[in-house]
Amino acid sequence: MNPFAVSDATAEESNAGETLDAEITPSPSGTATLALREGAGFYDIGLHVGGGGGGAETLCLTLTSARPLRVHLDGERVIDQPLHWRSYQRCVRLGLVVRLTVESSLLRIEVGPRPRHPEELDESSPSRNRAALMAAVMRSVPDRIELSATVTSDTDAPWAALHFPPGQFRRDGLVWQEVVIHPLADRTGPPRSDVRSVAELPPAPLLLRGTVAPDRMHEATSDEQRRAGLRHLYVPVGRIDDPPPPLRDTATDRRDEPVIETVGSMDLTLVGSRGSARMPMPVYESLGRLAPRREFTHQHWPDADDLLANVPEPILPPQWLGFRALYEAAWRMLLDLVTDVPPESGLPGGRIATSHNFGPMQFVWDTSFTAMATAYAARHLPATAGLDLLYSRQFDGGYLHREHDARDGLPVMWEPDFSPNPPLMAVAEWQLYRLTGDAERLRRVFPALRAHFDWLHAHRRLDDGTFWTTGLANGLDNSPSLGDGYPDLTAQMIQNAEILRDIARLLGHDADRFEAARQAIGDALNARLWSEELGFYSTSLDGGGHNPNKVVTGFWPLWAGVVPDDRVDRLAEQLLDPDVFWRHHPVPSLAADSPRFVSAGRYWMGSTWAPTNYAVMCGFARAGRHDLAHRVALRHLQCMADVFRDTGKIWENYGPDASVPGNWSHADYCWSALGPIASLFEHVLGITPDAPNRRLRWRPPRGQRVGVRRYPLGPATVDLLVDPGPDGLRVEADADFAVDLELILGDRRETLRLGGEPVTHTFDD
Repeated sequence: MNPFAVSDATAEESNAGETLDAEITPSPSGTATLALREGAGFYDIGLHVGGGGGGAETLCLTLTSARPLRVHLDGERVIDQPLHWRSYQRCVRLGLVVRLTVESSLLRIEVGPRPRHPEELDESSPSRNRAALMAAVMRSVPDRIELSATVTSDTDAPWAALHFPPGQFRRDGLVWQEVVIHPLADRTGPPRSDVRSVAELPPAPLLLRGTVAPDRMHEATSDEQRRAGLRHLYVPVGRIDDPPPPLRDTATDRRDEPVIETVGSMDLTLVGSRGSARMPMPVYESLGRLAPRREFTHQHWPDADDLLANVPEPILPPQWLGFRALYEAAWRMLLDLVTDVPPESGLPGGRIATSHNFGPMQFVWDTSFTAMATAYAARHLPATAGLDLLYSRQFDGGYLHREHDARDGLPVMWEPDFSPNPPLMAVAEWQLYRLTGDAERLRRVFPALRAHFDWLHAHRRLDDGTFWTTGLANGLDNSPSLGDGYPDLTAQMIQNAEILRDIARLLGHDADRFEAARQAIGDALNARLWSEELGFYSTSLDGGGHNPNKVVTGFWPLWAGVVPDDRVDRLAEQLLDPDVFWRHHPVPSLAADSPRFVSAGRYWMGSTWAPTNYAVMCGFARAGRHDLAHRVALRHLQCMADVFRDTGKIWENYGPDASVPGNWSHADYCWSALGPIASLFEHVLGITPDAPNRRLRWRPPRGQRVGVRRYPLGPATVDLLVDPGPDGLRVEADADFAVDLELILGDRRETLRLGGEPVTHTFDD
């Protein structure tokens, strides 16, 4: 017998919302579907149980809802479950175990409006296909509540409301899945006279038993949760050494929106002091199948003084000493952002947080750029921790969401084209490889990088061969970088293809398809996304033409190495024009000749950002314009140093027209360490590592006494100093392993072999 039936609606609680007729479709199997009408309101459903004798029964009810809801049973609230608009799953899955003492009971379900992202996000981050995607989401996640019920005669089962989120973690050889329980007071019998209040009652014993390792349960209830009357438990749902087969691959992932899928169900037994009840628990897919690290381990992070005593030490002339203070502050800031996470986070270990302001939120491109800075300390801190975190969040099929909550490892914010973030993990891994020479690391991350590239190629490529994204997806939240094909993601896919080609060759895998992709995407970028009128790379517009706003990511094709020489010159003109990009603090995120440019910054409407500045430097350096890379780096660091002197902080972004923080900016931001660390060594001092070939290329700035101590290059530690004098350029160099030092002095190239006695050489200048 199906216990569900439609009951007459009443208006007893109309002050909290409209009471609507329940449109419910029961089935013989004990399930029902409740179709929801637009807006908030109440739905009343009759529950008919028992054989008419009036005895007590235990109801085990499961609900899957596309809306936030409250559930009342015979006038008593038993479930109050929110559903935030940023909740990634778009629905909640709940359970209820409660005793019924009458043959017919009233189940009242109160729902709120269906969550939707704010309309201003559609305005600031529009998409070419959002309307179609949202319609598809409504079809794949219908506006309804699914209910399933069983009734048993075990009346001693504990009463509880259960929430089944998709949080998981790995430890002790097991995959553990999250269950949040709200124990309900047993209010049968007369009111009590032996306690002052229910707060004096001890919590009732409560255990969960699954079918995988049924003797194991893990509790992670916080003090806040206890005060709210909640229990936060985990039960094993699988074994690490016996994983299920992949749920999907790139070729078969045709979902309108990636979500964490349920892959099955497991019997969950709720055990109290006197009895038990059993109900089905959804089991979710596990993330990070291809990750080099999935199981939680504790990691060691040094203190700041120990780290500074071991990382490379720049040698700078007096006029650049502000860069030295900035350099040390960057390392201290990064360590201050280190955050330990508990095993229940689902993450493989601790992390460098995005910033104090963003709390637990971890972003893909912020994390990738931060790894390019921490690579210089790979011997002394877990420089790959952030990248390992990202790989551990990857879906079967290659998809990786833009943002994750480090408290539970789950993606944050829906996916109506707000994801994924720029795919820069391969660039970060290659930076690490150039400094460490660790090919084993590349072997371990190659499958995850390849899957991510393949997903993007399958799902973000347009028919013309370019790639589409949106403002929040490409990280330029409120930028007017609007259109169809985007030069930044298209160029980033070229970079990915090139690096994957090189890794494949190194590992003995097929590299031809990556080279073919690199060439094809490069041809499409140059054919479709270059505006001859603007002299710049810009998003293509539907119907032809290009976005007239010049956005800083239009320089990104330089870093991909596919810009023809004549266009390099045009881009250099744009860079150096004070009415366009050469502002007080170059390079603003939006050109000053755009009517949308904001002189105070306003985030991506004009602020200057460390990661995009780094991309500009790397791009011009790759195009052979090291002079421009050096010039941008010097000015960028000088403005950062001025702001640090005035505020004592390193900022998320900076004002383009004065040495001030951007007007929408926060202090202590991870990727802003790029300038004081990576840009300092690579584009101010001019040092390019090539650890796999035991080679160091050095373009020292002319006329300056500069160098570095303790520079890491594979197993070698290198000391360098160049000192201009009346007799020429004096070079002092030393290394504890064999290293070729290639000095590039204008048009001259000289190679010194290091690794024995210290080398001193004077060059005519």
